Order: sequence, then C-alpha cells, then structure tokens
Amino acid sequence: MVGTVVLAASILRAGISPDKLVNPRGWDQVQSFLGAAFRPDLSREFLLLTLREAAVTVSFALLGTALALVIGLVGGVILTERIWSPLAHESNTRMSGLGRLGWAFSRLVFAIPRSMHEVVFALLLVNVLGLNPLVAILAIGVPFGAVTAKVFSELLDEVPSSAELSFRAAGAGRFVAIVFGIFPQAMADLLSYAFYRFECSIRSAAVLGIVGAGGIGFQLALSFQSLKYEEMWTLLWALIILSGLGDRWSTAVRRRRNSAAVEMRVDEIPHPDPEPANLRRDPFLRGSAWLLAIMVPVSFWWLDLDLTTLWNERARTLGGELVNDSFPPRIGTGGWTQLLSDSADTVALAVLAITLAWVVGTLTSFGAARPNPNGALTLVARRFTNRAIASGLVRFVLLVSRSVPPPVWAFIVVFVIFPGLWPGVVALALYNAGVLGRLQAEVIENIDRAPEQLMRASGATAPGALVMATVPAVSSRFVALGLYRWEVTIRETVIVGVVGAAGLGRRLDEQTSAFDYQGIVATILALLVVTVAVDLASASIRRTIR
Repeated sequence: MVGTVVLAASILRAGISPDKLVNPRGWDQVQSFLGAAFRPDLSREFLLLTLREAAVTVSFALLGTALALVIGLVGGVILTERIWSPLAHESNTRMSGLGRLGWAFSRLVFAIPRSMHEVVFALLLVNVLGLNPLVAILAIGVPFGAVTAKVFSELLDEVPSSAELSFRAAGAGRFVAIVFGIFPQAMADLLSYAFYRFECSIRSAAVLGIVGAGGIGFQLALSFQSLKYEEMWTLLWALIILSGLGDRWSTAVRRRRNSAAVEMRVDEIPHPDPEPANLRRDPFLRGSAWLLAIMVPVSFWWLDLDLTTLWNERARTLGGELVNDSFPPRIGTGGWTQLLSDSADTVALAVLAITLAWVVGTLTSFGAARPNPNGALTLVARRFTNRAIASGLVRFVLLVSRSVPPPVWAFIVVFVIFPGLWPGVVALALYNAGVLGRLQAEVIENIDRAPEQLMRASGATAPGALVMATVPAVSSRFVALGLYRWEVTIRETVIVGVVGAAGLGRRLDEQTSAFDYQGIVATILALLVVTVAVDLASASIRRTIR
C-alpha cells in the first residue's frame, strides 16, 4: 500500500500532461539516430581510433576492478562480524559493546563511498589530478571497492565456522583463523563476484568517459556534440561487443563454478579446505584467473600510469585548495526548501525508473532465459516461434539496452520528451531493464524444475505449469532484484542530470559548472542521506520477503 502511494505521488510529481511531456518535432532526430545503427562509420582511421579507445576502456575497467578487489578483500575482513566477535556464529553470545561500536563505525566508513556514484568521484578528482587516467581508475575502484567489501563480508559471514574454530583451538589469532579457515571456503564465491564486478566496471568506464575521463565514452560525447550518429554507432557497437564479451566471460565463470560446487562430495564439506578439487582443476576457471592477473600489468603499461602524480606537489596543492573551497558546505539558492524538493525529485525519478525497468525486465526475462527442452516455458513458446532464436534475440536487445550508457539514452530521449523528470526516468529505465532482464533470466534458468515437472506429470498444461510453478518460484527473487536495483538507481540519477533531469543530479551538474564546491558537498551529503534511507528501506523489505 505504501509502495502504491509512493508510485502515485512520483507520477504526479513528474507530471502526466501529454502536451507538456512529448515533443513530436524531435522524432526525426531519433529516427536518424536509430537509422545510423545500420550504417556505422567503418573508415580505417575511425576504426583504429575505436580500437584504441576500447583498449583504454578495458584498461580502466581492469585496473578499477583490481583496486576494488584489494579494497574489498581488506574491507571484507574489517566489516565481517567475525573479526569483532569471531565466536558469535557458534554461540548465543553477542559482540561486546566495544566490538559492536567498532563494527558499526567500520560499516559507516565504507557506506559513505558506497553511496556515491563513481561520476561524483570523477568530478572531484579531476580538479586535483586533471585529465589523468588515474581519475577513472580511482573513480571505479573506490566506490566499487566499498560495495565489494560489503558483499565479501556477507559471503565470509555465511561460511560455516568449523575450520575457523579449529585454527583458533590450535592457537591461531583472529586474523589468521579468518584468512586460512574462512577464505578458502568462500574463494569460489569471491572469484565469481570478482568477475561480475569486472563486467560492471566496463559499463562504468564508458560512463566515466562521457564526463571526460577518456576511452569510448569520451569519444561518444565528442561525436554526439557534432551529431555524428554514424561515428556514435561505431563506438556503441564496440561497447556492445565489449559488454557482451564481459557478460559471457563472467557468466561462464559463475556457471562453471556453480557446476563444480554441485559436484563436490559430501564428505569434503567439513574439511578445513572444502573448496571443491575440481574448482582448482578446471582449466577454464584457472585460465580465467591467470588471464585476468596478466591483463592487469598490461593495462598499467598501456595507460602509461604515473602513480607519483597522486602525491606530487601539484596534487597536494590542488587537493588542499579543493578541501578549503569545499568547507563548510553551503546549501545555496533556494535554501532547504529547494534542497528538499530536489531530493524528493530524485526519489521520484528512481521510483518511476525502477518500476518501468522492473516491468519490462520481468516480461522480457521469460523470453531471455535459455531454453530448457522439457520446460513449460519452452513448450509454451513453441506454439508461437522457435524458442532458441527468440531467446537469443531478446538477450541481444537486453544487451544493447544495458550496454548503451544512461547519459546516451538521456541525450536521445530528450529529443522527444521535454526536460524534467521523464527524460531521466526513461533513460534509466531503458538501462536498468537490460540489467534486470539479464539477472531475472538467470533466476529462471537456475530454479528447481521439480515442481514444474511434477505438475506436468500430473496432467497440467504447459501454460498452467508456467503460471503455477515457475512464476511463484521466481517472484520473491524478482522483487529482491528490483529493490536492489532501486538502491543503485538512486545513485545513477546523478548521471542523467546533464540533460536537465530534475533532482539532485541536475543540481550537482549546475554546481559543477559554476565551480561551487561548497554547494557540491552539500548536494553530495543530501544524496548520501537519501541513499542511506533508500538502502535501509530496501533492506528491510528484502528481509521481510526472505
């Protein structure tokens, strides 16, 4: 009921008057843009430029992911309850007052960068480091590292404590017991998430390029400024290919890891090193890990990074000036009333975007799920079309949807929708629908097929088994994924502010253009408060669902 009220209020806040919403004169530009997809610029000079910028984008993603994993591994240990109360999982005792205080403080420290979008980091860092590749790497690595630390800590906390307790009984300290007793058991899940984070980093590297960090995104912005749609589609196809390869690699690693884990013998579970032996023997998994490790120094060399620029005199001077210019925070024009209004616009934008994305993602996920030959979904689809071909086409559409950065979607949408909340809503909905559709399709592929098979064996029709067995089995996970993406969408509202989308994103864009650093800090703090509030609400709903 509360969700319905919030959705209705968000629609009213965005406005629903057609004459003030749709700009029919912009359809020609949209048609020109879409038509250019079939005639990209394939000149030798531009293809070489595209390949070079694609290598830069991948290098950003690799090094950003590497930094995120370092932060995640260290932060994962710091954030786990085990380090503050290592025996809490095996007894009814709770963390001591000092331990609970340390755990809560560490969670708060990591929550701050986690709640900020990587574009915000880039906008601040570029004032200190200039147009340096390190800006993109740090902008990806720091916030992603905070997210990774949270996920890693949860994975570590879910590992059984038997091996840890054995090490502790033998005289090992807390840290040693966690590293040697817990990490080996969680390594498969940690590796799986690392590849997923790399997949996300490719998309983030493209977004950062649009705000001036370099790579494919930077060239996209230059081509769009001159409305060279053929060049844009050459770059977009390159980005789609990169995203597709990253998706396939990440998915293959996770599936091979899951398959290996399923084959683990029961008598291996209590062993201090219960990682399945076939995980270590699998040549694809080992080869993927080695390839990723080799590509990191190669990327470092390709970008010609100079780490001394992080602490040289120029960086220290500019960093000090930035801090002095940023404090104390100042709300600026409009005062608290305008700030609260922009915060409400941000929430409304995220609610509308994720609602549209969830509906589209849910509907397309059933078509995107890879066919199970005897599944009810396949039997239903056979009445209309070839299931495998249809599934491949839907997955391709979802890939394009999530590969095109939200700012590019926003620039196109603004041709036919007047500035306000709706361009940002549609842009974020298109992007998140691609992400949700893929994640939800994986949920459908991984569910237990036994209930569906039992219903079919009892005489149920294929549509009946689909509605009564498959849909109930995936519904709670679908809702949980939607809530998770809602948290992410709050942060992503920042990147559509460049096209006039209302909310804190537009406010931040205006303050950045005016070099109003005190106002930027105030806006970031407001975004932090909104993000934390949404995270808490989403987490509470997910716990209720579980």
